Amino acid sequence: MTLIRTSDLLSIAASGINAHNNMLRTTGNNIANVNTEGFVRERTTYVAQLTGGVGRGTTERILNTFAQNQLRRDTTTLSEAQSFYDKISQLDNMLASEANSISGSLSRFFASMQTAIDEPGNLASRDLVLGEANSLMERMSSLSKYMRQMEKDVNQELTSVTQEANDLIKTISALNTQIRYVESASTQQEAGVLRNERDLAIQKLSEIVAIETRNLDDGSTMVHLKNGEALVMEAGVFNLFQISGDPDAQRQRLTLVASNAPVTLGVDETEMGGKMGGLFSFRDEVLGPKQRELGQLALAFADAMNEQNELGMDYDGQLGAKLFELPEFQSLGYQDNSAPNLAMNGRVEENQAENLTTSDYRVTVNAVNAGPPATLDVTVELLNSDGSPTLGTNGNPIVYTYAGANALSTGAGNWSSIGDGLEVEFPSGAYAVDDRFLLQPTRNAASQIDLDVLRGEDLAFASPIKAEGNINNLGSATVVSTAVTNTHVDNAAPFDPDTSAFDGTGGLQGPGAAPGGGVGAPTQIRFTAADTFEVLDSAGTVITTVAGATDLRNLIEQAKGTPGWPAAFSSPPLDDYPGYDVSLEGVPKAGDTFSIGYNTDGVDDNRNGLELAGLQDVNTVRRDASKPFSDQNATTFHGAYADTVSSVGEKSATAGIELKAAKAMQQQSNDWFQSVSGVSLDEEAANLIRFQQAYAASARILSTAQTLFDTILSAAR
Repeated sequence: MTLIRTSDLLSIAASGINAHNNMLRTTGNNIANVNTEGFVRERTTYVAQLTGGVGRGTTERILNTFAQNQLRRDTTTLSEAQSFYDKISQLDNMLASEANSISGSLSRFFASMQTAIDEPGNLASRDLVLGEANSLMERMSSLSKYMRQMEKDVNQELTSVTQEANDLIKTISALNTQIRYVESASTQQEAGVLRNERDLAIQKLSEIVAIETRNLDDGSTMVHLKNGEALVMEAGVFNLFQISGDPDAQRQRLTLVASNAPVTLGVDETEMGGKMGGLFSFRDEVLGPKQRELGQLALAFADAMNEQNELGMDYDGQLGAKLFELPEFQSLGYQDNSAPNLAMNGRVEENQAENLTTSDYRVTVNAVNAGPPATLDVTVELLNSDGSPTLGTNGNPIVYTYAGANALSTGAGNWSSIGDGLEVEFPSGAYAVDDRFLLQPTRNAASQIDLDVLRGEDLAFASPIKAEGNINNLGSATVVSTAVTNTHVDNAAPFDPDTSAFDGTGGLQGPGAAPGGGVGAPTQIRFTAADTFEVLDSAGTVITTVAGATDLRNLIEQAKGTPGWPAAFSSPPLDDYPGYDVSLEGVPKAGDTFSIGYNTDGVDDNRNGLELAGLQDVNTVRRDASKPFSDQNATTFHGAYADTVSSVGEKSATAGIELKAAKAMQQQSNDWFQSVSGVSLDEEAANLIRFQQAYAASARILSTAQTLFDTILSAAR
């Protein structure tokens, strides 16, 4: 069938002029917006009219959805890698700097200690030890404060990017509404400018968080997080991010709040991606753990030095005192506690810092038991720095329960152990079931430890015990070592469980002063045979007899295992009495005696100083919270710090590699997207010439039609 064209030459020419004029306009718009951010080049297409001429045209953006989505994903990956690397490289540079190295300070401290114990009577050398100790504490404090400031900066940055994300979510939702309105009024034209603005907002949002999009038939675009939670929904509904901290206001948590209902949705921060995900990853996977590792190291060091110094005798002949003052920690109460002013305090148990972990501790009240004093049944949960449970070797969360006879006492001054070298106090009066508290003992501890002595004389380099054989002994046995394990002074009943035999005035407890009152502390060993010896007090009274001794090491420890050892000296009630021991070497003869006494005037003695200096090689810092402290599950002070530095360095190097890969991927996807949707000036210039010529040709047709019309009119005259 032959189609009959009914359009005249004039209308055909006019439609061509209009069509090519629009094409020129579109090309000009593309050229004008070549540097406009987010602009997607447009194309105007026409269809021929059935009756002749150009039909209705459509202007639309040239867009490859797959390239656009890939660019968004690669942008998210790059932004996450960049924000993570920027932060971890700062921390890595700080830890790797020799000027800030705790390892160097530790080495200088122990070197000064070694110099001082070589000449324990030299006061200048003793003062140098205190100077290096103060420098070490300042270095730890400085690094801890730097990490705390980084934590504040990260939280502020999270608050800022959260607000930026919320603004973009609102913008996307509003633009969706405008696009639906505009395009519903003209089905032949896209709202190109609005779509560009919306896609640019989505692109910027993909820099902050990882998102997925879904295009609807009405022109709007829905936006979701990778885990499926919606950010932009239909009908102008959207969800906004909310930053809050419970119970720790300094540690921001992320939630979603619906715009059309009072509903709060949980968000997995580790799956956020983008800049926000990079910041969360740095805070939770690097900064938080390293803060706690530094605090654990500082507490373990200070407590170990305190413990060993207390087992010695100082320059003035007094029992050693603590060198460092360890802090008490105030817990954080949760917002839903029964009262806002409820408190729980924590501290390190004396001489138990080796058991510390890097975990936080959440204490939940399960029952309140009437007193006095009132007691609490509680559950103690170990948490990682990101709030997730610390897992045991069986893969289950580590939880301690205290109830019944093991319930924790309330009241100021009543401290109760909760394990891992920690004890807590509940000073408030009215606790209720489900009250919860978060204890973070190692988070900022490195900046809270103070040097507690000012005089070099307070360094207890000498041992408070001296043992020697009688000059008239006939055997070959000699004293090879003494050991001091407890110097706690308590001279009045009821005696503390940790009481020692030291009376605090330069002597040992005699009969009547020692626990039990019958006999005094061991001050003499007398052999009645090569394998039998008696333990006597200062009055010459036999405390007990040891027969069948197989060796001469730890003679008092052997005496503790005999039936004659006083029950008042045993455990219970006392844990470590008398707190010292002596070991011999050789073969004693009957009648040989060895005296044990306070080391009066032992200024040149350095036995305890050697123990202090030797602490740098002792495994004192616990590694794994899932296993009890042991020599295998611990490391030295240097080892602990080296683990921290190497871990950050390794993560920083890996982050640098990932950043380079992310940049390459993002550049590749951007090139792909721009090859389709970007404006090419060469292509647009060619189109400009082509459309201009078509426009001129259409105008020529119009001119020809006018000439023909004039000719017909002339002929009719």
